Amino acid sequence: MFKFNFDIDHDHELDEAVFGLPTEPEVLERKQDDVVSLTPCTEHALNELLDSIPPLISYSPIKIPLNESVSSVTLLRRDLFDARFQLIAEEGNEESPDQNPQSRLKQELKFVDAPSDLVPGVYEGGLKTWECSVDLASHLHSIPDAQNPANFLGQTILELGCGTAIPSLYVFKQVLAALNGTNKTKTELHLQDYNALVLQLVTLPNLILTWYTSSLADSYRSFIDDPEIAPVLDLNTPGELSITPDLKTAFSQSLASNNISLRFFSGSWDTFYPEKIAGSTGYDVLLTSETIYSPESLEPLLNLLQKICAPSPDKQATSLAALSLNDDGKGAHSQSHCICLVAAKVIYFGVGGGVEDFVKEVKNRGGNVETVLEHSVGVGRKVMRLSWD
Repeated sequence: MFKFNFDIDHDHELDEAVFGLPTEPEVLERKQDDVVSLTPCTEHALNELLDSIPPLISYSPIKIPLNESVSSVTLLRRDLFDARFQLIAEEGNEESPDQNPQSRLKQELKFVDAPSDLVPGVYEGGLKTWECSVDLASHLHSIPDAQNPANFLGQTILELGCGTAIPSLYVFKQVLAALNGTNKTKTELHLQDYNALVLQLVTLPNLILTWYTSSLADSYRSFIDDPEIAPVLDLNTPGELSITPDLKTAFSQSLASNNISLRFFSGSWDTFYPEKIAGSTGYDVLLTSETIYSPESLEPLLNLLQKICAPSPDKQATSLAALSLNDDGKGAHSQSHCICLVAAKVIYFGVGGGVEDFVKEVKNRGGNVETVLEHSVGVGRKVMRLSWD
């Protein structure tokens, strides 16, 4: 097990939970007479989400601490204030049969302005980068053979409650780094968040930024040949990127030519059916962070984790799932077909959830939990590996 006592460096922008301000989600109570119907699972086509991205987005870097040999990796993520400008600019451009544009805009802006104020069944905090998502990305790098980017090729990977998708961005970065032009094995990255708005405003823009900073975007920059429109980005400096129609086309074609599939899902876990979405072979890697804060949502989450991770004669162990989780590479190897990692705070003050209750429920269901990374400074945090025999 890894155990660190460092704090993540403070950042200048927005994500208080990662960078030293409030670390706890605040669940806003609904009125007693409010009846909330959970949003059913819906898949959103890549082209549909691409169409929703404005012509210009701003971004800031976030450093993911790794280990002593590689101190950090830098990812880019869209600025929340930029997403706010997008919502304001779109005011009145679309009509909703269920809600007038003014009312819908007011609600969406409220989520952007207070991204840690959760409204169960309405908004689940996906616009904020929570610190456990950074822990999860850090741990992925610590798995010995996972440090070889090629080991992510050909995998089917799911991130539940993805939000800004920091763990998936790390995986996506590794996949892009491993491509050599001859890859014939399909790699699938599935991203799920309760709110479609989150997928639109931050999840996909962050994936585009990750792609743009890889060598796969070199041909696009050469084709445009204009550093104002298609610059080489400085990973250490906030900036802006033009999202041109040519960039969207290049992004889609790059994914297709390298046999990478990005799929996006919104809605509740109750109606996410992995056997229909991933097929009989299932998922090779399942990632989720900061999703056990609510006791009310624990059962549907565990139902889904168990369904995906439970052994089945139709499923074979992935190479990643068989890897040791010990830093010396000598530990016992899991024979699970799926590597399942859950990152969470030890306790969510004022909310009700926490690691102790989560672990108890997993074991009540016949599952196994191993702590593979732990932070002891401030509010305790853990990354856990789950399996079912």
